[in-house]
Amino acid sequence: MDIAIKTLDKNLTGVLNAATSEYSNGPIEGVNRKIKALKRSCYGFVNQTHMFKRIYQLIA
Repeated sequence: MDIAIKTLDKNLTGVLNAATSEYSNGPIEGVNRKIKALKRSCYGFVNQTHMFKRIYQLIA
């Protein structure tokens, strides 16, 4: 518990800014999750261009 309190004290301004801000990183985290799931399920791409095309299809 001491470590958690020290971490909170160290990052207090960032935590307060995140709590009061109207912006969220939720949409970006959703895109990252989709890309990671794609990489896990389709690990046999011929080249990197095919993977990027598939990512563009996924998030478009």
